[in-house]
Amino acid sequence: MSSAPQTPEPDLDALPARSGWANDRSQFASRVVVIFATKVAQFVMGGATLFLIAALLGSAPSGEYGLLQTWIGMLFAFGQLGMPAAMTFIAGRHGTVRSLERIGLGLTVAISLAVAVLAIAALPFLESTVLRALGGSDVTTSDDLLRLVLAAIPMLLITQFGAGILYTHGLNRPYNRIQVAVATSMLILTAILIGFVPFGVSGAVGAYLIANGAGALAVLYEVHKLARHPDGAEGDRVSLSAFARYGLKLYPQSITTFFSYRADVLLLSWLLGDPKAIGYYVVAVRIAEMTFYVPDSISAMLYPAISASTRSEADRLAPAATRLAMLTTLMAAVAVVPAGFAAIWLLLKPEWHAAFPALVVIMPGILSLSLSKVLAAYLSGLGRPLPTTVAGIVGLTVNLGANLVLIPRWGIVGASAASLISYSCDASVLLFVACRWARVPPQAFLVPRRAEFGRVRRTLVESLTAIRSQASRRGRSPALR
Repeated sequence: MSSAPQTPEPDLDALPARSGWANDRSQFASRVVVIFATKVAQFVMGGATLFLIAALLGSAPSGEYGLLQTWIGMLFAFGQLGMPAAMTFIAGRHGTVRSLERIGLGLTVAISLAVAVLAIAALPFLESTVLRALGGSDVTTSDDLLRLVLAAIPMLLITQFGAGILYTHGLNRPYNRIQVAVATSMLILTAILIGFVPFGVSGAVGAYLIANGAGALAVLYEVHKLARHPDGAEGDRVSLSAFARYGLKLYPQSITTFFSYRADVLLLSWLLGDPKAIGYYVVAVRIAEMTFYVPDSISAMLYPAISASTRSEADRLAPAATRLAMLTTLMAAVAVVPAGFAAIWLLLKPEWHAAFPALVVIMPGILSLSLSKVLAAYLSGLGRPLPTTVAGIVGLTVNLGANLVLIPRWGIVGASAASLISYSCDASVLLFVACRWARVPPQAFLVPRRAEFGRVRRTLVESLTAIRSQASRRGRSPALR
């Protein structure tokens, strides 16, 4: 029997010499600026939502909501199988949008169903261990919410798959607008469903699901529009096996990374069983993580750029991008600590003052974690995810051991100290590997140069200009146009 000709799978180990925005430094910088402006807007909206929830709900319900968000993150980390990272990588290697869209939708359905079945089966055990701080006296409501938030998994998958496709094709503006709209909707819906209609934790969950559901549909629309465009048919057809082969390489990294970030919340729930303590800790950590809009802006563009670059281009781009990330993150951290102090003391009740020491202790660790984010984008973009997995395992091992020792002694401050130690270990491993691969000393990644100070100044000016321009266009009435 004769068989139909088979479409060859793309060689995932080859680094094609591509032209386009990913290899154009001027376009890379401009897209970082756009994402930076987006992250600033998300920073403002997210901070307002965080403090609104804390002020309206109080410490214990806020802690329960924070634990529910950690539950969502844990399910997503276990279920995504490294596929969102594979989407970005293969899209950067010129996979067709049409084939990537089909694979993304199929994986979303399959993963969501599998996660739902496994999560419901595991709930009795988890509610007696890492989720035992949830629910208080209303156990039935907590069970319902734990099942309700399973609806977030397909939303998050679609959004992450779409981000990989849109960013790689240079369509970051539509995606960024959607992210700002989601953050704005979260703030408005939170005010309505908690402030005006007192639904409590259920209202916060409802606001989260509605905003992210609308965002996922908008991302899906943009991807579908790109897939139907003639450009969407260009490139190599991608098979599911080629897609999964790379994604599964990154899966251990994504698992270890999540638990390095969030094991502290789960262990606080297990060891202390106090939702108030979790509420204080979540506020401290979320304030500290507001500095992530800097490295996230850079790594969001660096990963697809590295994926689409030759090795020599990648080795030149990564140190400069990392130095810029470290400088701007340090500047943001210096601003966030006093701003967090003022916000906690002025906007929240005195009981929330307990969150500030945890904020101060964890902040140096946030700098290390920012370094890890950018270096991981460089190493993963080269198609060699093993070092990031090793770094994640080291960080997670240290994190678990330190939390088990320090939480019983110092509570949430001990959890912050454990995060500081583990994040620093993770970053040290990645820095060692990145230096060897790029053949440069550590200071090439860490110590800013005059060019970075100039870029920061230009980025701030361009970001403010972009924000003012958007506000001006939206503020004009039809009669003035």
